[in-house]
Amino acid sequence: MLLAFSSPPFYTTYVRLPEEDEPIPTPIYNDPRYHPFFDHALGAADGSHIVTALPWDERSASRNRKGGISQNVFATCTLDTLLFTYVLSGIEGSATDSTVFQMARQVDFRVPGDRYYLADAGYGFVDLLLVPYRGVRYHLAEWGRAGLKPVNKEELFNLRHAKLRNAIERIFGILKKRFPILRAGCEYDMKYQVRLPPALCALHNFIRIYDPSEIQDFQDVQGDPDRAPQTGELAEGPATRAERSCADSRRDYIAQTMWESYQGWLRQAEAGEDEQME
Repeated sequence: MLLAFSSPPFYTTYVRLPEEDEPIPTPIYNDPRYHPFFDHALGAADGSHIVTALPWDERSASRNRKGGISQNVFATCTLDTLLFTYVLSGIEGSATDSTVFQMARQVDFRVPGDRYYLADAGYGFVDLLLVPYRGVRYHLAEWGRAGLKPVNKEELFNLRHAKLRNAIERIFGILKKRFPILRAGCEYDMKYQVRLPPALCALHNFIRIYDPSEIQDFQDVQGDPDRAPQTGELAEGPATRAERSCADSRRDYIAQTMWESYQGWLRQAEAGEDEQME
């Protein structure tokens, strides 16, 4: 069954990369905080560590920064339906998110046209991903503790980016709660352990499609329990200077237009037309 769920036709039917003409995600289109600024976002991207069982002499490369033995799984998901759209498993836990992403690009990860995915500060500055500003308050927990409002375009961008990108944190959290084996590990041959994440992601999608109300059982899950907040420096990765420049210009344009819109809302709020816009 593991082989069936992680192979065509089942896997390729339920885990598929979106096309260039994919409609704007509902959470973006229906919310003035995000539309039209993030209209080209296809979804969110992130990595998650899945517990792996290995012989003692093979554990070194798979030891992650928390000291555990894991495989670093890269995945993308939709923002509205919480469906996995891409999964790459089997990379040692010691590999950085940026490294795993570059591996995915070299294998079969494709982003059509001028679309992109929302990613966190652990990824390189490339045109396929839209990442937050470095050195600026970013993680949702930081905003919750501070209880502050954005004071510049970078903070506003990071706040709204984090709220949208939280979909990938949540879907990994749901996956691990739905299938506890992903946190406990299993002592099978590595060739089977590698297949476990994509197989269970495909099963997750199958359940979401044919039993959509079942997601209510996971309302308390808001993030990945094994994922630490990404607040460090952005990795550069092997992207070209031109690619980084393009990504930087796109982010600045989105942040500036978003900030101008936010300032307009503040003026309306002062006039008595109040509405939640952070």
